[in-house]
Amino acid sequence: MDQYVRTSRYFNRLSAIFAFILWGGWAWHINSQTSTQSGIVAGLTQGTSSFLITLFMVHAVTLLFHRFHHPFRKVLLPAVIVVCSTSLFLYTVHLVMGTPRILATILPAITVAFSFCLFTSFKLLRIHQQRSCQYE
Repeated sequence: MDQYVRTSRYFNRLSAIFAFILWGGWAWHINSQTSTQSGIVAGLTQGTSSFLITLFMVHAVTLLFHRFHHPFRKVLLPAVIVVCSTSLFLYTVHLVMGTPRILATILPAITVAFSFCLFTSFKLLRIHQQRSCQYE
């Protein structure tokens, strides 16, 4: 029964598009003070990374959600694992791309990503609990 608990495709895509716009815009804003080119490169890097990471996060949180049995662990551990791994990826990509203000660029996104992962886990937990009640 647990294998069918997941978020909708609409939720996944809308979240990814919103992440591209929000975090790409933030990266452009925070790095364009150095130079216009730095702002554009950082914005596109962060926007594209945020789009892809958001799609990955939803699937990774869902996969990890099913690996744990205790409700507290089902909600917290997927968020911690996913955000730690995606943060390392983001830092590395920005380092390679030459983003001047890496921490200022990624720290707000990481904070929101953690909240987003928790929200997704809670959403999955609610769906799981509703389906469990139907089968009792």
